[in-house]
Amino acid sequence: VAQGNSVVHLYTTQLEKLKLAVPPYPKEQQKIAHCLSSLDEVIGLESHKLDALKNLKKGLMQQLFPQEVA
Repeated sequence: VAQGNSVVHLYTTQLEKLKLAVPPYPKEQQKIAHCLSSLDEVIGLESHKLDALKNLKKGLMQQLFPQEVA
């Protein structure tokens, strides 16, 4: 729908033509939002684990290949 190569333009008339699927019931919307929030939380936790593992790897690599102090 958007137009342009280097700068993308999106106009009101184009947005008015869009049809969006929205869950009809508020409870269903809430369940979907809760599910997405839970996924965000899991992604955040896994990201912290990954950072900790990267730091551990860095420390182990420094032990394998110690640098001489001149």
